[in-house]
Amino acid sequence: MKKLSVLIILFSVLFTSHVYAQDNEVSEKIVVEKDPAKLRFGLMGFSSVGWLVPENDLLLTRGKVGLGFGWGLNTEILINKTTSFRTGLSLSTFNASLNYNDSEKNKTEYFTDTYFVANKAAFQKWENDTVLPYGELRKLSTRKYKLSYVNIPLILKLKTKEIGYLTYFGEFGGLIGIKTKAKVLDEFYDVNLTPDSVIDNIGDEPKSSVDFDFEDGAQLIRAGVCLGAGAEYNFSGSTSLFFQVNWNYFMTNMLRKEEKDDYLRSFDSNTGNYERVNSKSIPGSITVTIGILF
Repeated sequence: MKKLSVLIILFSVLFTSHVYAQDNEVSEKIVVEKDPAKLRFGLMGFSSVGWLVPENDLLLTRGKVGLGFGWGLNTEILINKTTSFRTGLSLSTFNASLNYNDSEKNKTEYFTDTYFVANKAAFQKWENDTVLPYGELRKLSTRKYKLSYVNIPLILKLKTKEIGYLTYFGEFGGLIGIKTKAKVLDEFYDVNLTPDSVIDNIGDEPKSSVDFDFEDGAQLIRAGVCLGAGAEYNFSGSTSLFFQVNWNYFMTNMLRKEEKDDYLRSFDSNTGNYERVNSKSIPGSITVTIGILF
């Protein structure tokens, strides 16, 4: 009788242990197979290298690249386990320069000088092609553009399955920017005029201006395409740190169209007129981003 009681007790212990182990395995499977969050939010900070590519290389050439920075909010909407739609809102700066006085191209007769008129710390509009605005006529050498934007990305994000604690991803889509501020910093040459307002001679030494307001000289909207790749490191539930690199190409002209440019002119010695110039330039950038997703 005692032996039977002992056997019953041992069987009960073993059965209870087996059930408990099965429950643990089921719980572990549930944790492992838990669906990812359908909606994720995050914060990000980024730095960028920007440039401008001019359309008219007889008027201007590419200048130096510029460094920019920004920060913003991220939102990801899950489509399936490996695909999501990414959007959000960010603030960023864009810096780049253009050369309007290329020394090599100036050796040819085809390269055109570019002029502007300034009064104190403001550009003066040209009302017509024959009469100079009130102010100082200057020959433009180099112009550094410093713009700020509010950006809205519209991105499709494709991810791998989690490998260890890492998930790798690639993304592509569109990027829309709305200009909030625009300034320029010019390097220029003084221009001396005859009493009849004809160009007499141009100074030998370049000078630098203060930051000029350039709100009317840049387009309000920029739109482009974006390609990127990166990785996420999961350290708790749906919380991840991420790192990514993006290439951005904007398809819209950053500057005013030729027929709407009221500030830059080239001088036609045959007619004696100051004619509008085509400064059309396409911006681009490479961005490095670090952030966190919840």
